[in-house]
Amino acid sequence: MSKEPKPRYITPSLESITVKGKYIVPETSFKTVYKKLMKQLESLDWGECSLIGESVGLMKWKMTKGEKDWQKYLRGIRSGVPVFFGVTTIEHHEQSMLLEVECHPAMWHMIAYTRGEEVTYTENEIQEALFECKRFVKQVMSIFKGREVEPVSVYPIIPRTEIKSRLINLGLKEIVDALDKAEEHIVQNDFSESLKSSRTAFEKMIDWQMNKRGLAQTNSYYNNLERIKSKGYLDPETTKLLQTYYECLSIIVHEKGVKPGIFEAQMGYGITLIMLDYFANKLP
Repeated sequence: MSKEPKPRYITPSLESITVKGKYIVPETSFKTVYKKLMKQLESLDWGECSLIGESVGLMKWKMTKGEKDWQKYLRGIRSGVPVFFGVTTIEHHEQSMLLEVECHPAMWHMIAYTRGEEVTYTENEIQEALFECKRFVKQVMSIFKGREVEPVSVYPIIPRTEIKSRLINLGLKEIVDALDKAEEHIVQNDFSESLKSSRTAFEKMIDWQMNKRGLAQTNSYYNNLERIKSKGYLDPETTKLLQTYYECLSIIVHEKGVKPGIFEAQMGYGITLIMLDYFANKLP
């Protein structure tokens, strides 16, 4: 009889458990946005913790008794409970505003306040925390009847918006569409489909490189990269790295190994972005 695998405990980085997203809302005044948020969250026992210009942060705990009580409160609740919600104005339009939202689970603050003391959580606890924060953001932002323009998720610490802009400027909208699908699938917890979309984006970039240089397609993307290298556009080391990544991505997509989770999907998306940016900059 097979034994259940032991849960793996890790200490996540703060960035990896910070949920963000962007919304277009039919409002023209941050003051109105602020009032609606306060009305919605005060009823759930949330309170303001910071207000600077057109940016507001709210906490589940009203810190009137000091930091020690705050830490005691954190230890008494589930690690996945959302305890911070922030909204910042990014742009003003004639009849709307672009807002960036941010949400932290309790574990975020436990890690931030331990001052070097190791705090660990299982992968399941981390995934549940991210899911709860995503759901909470969508619940709160529904009061504005706006439109989600950047999926609520955890994003790699790389300039993804700039990379997508470069791809659009090169006329590679199909690749950006595949990247958007990869993000959406992460938000929907469909990690296999996210990795498939990341692979599709990577394949479309190789197709574009081949067509642009007048190279005939081979019987595989591995060999397509070999052909690009043979014509002097890629060095041997970079070619090997690209081939290895594509093979690894394909193995995961075909579920020949461990079933992918959120970390594999985020890694696949992040590495794909970096690879695409390399092609867009080095071989435009």
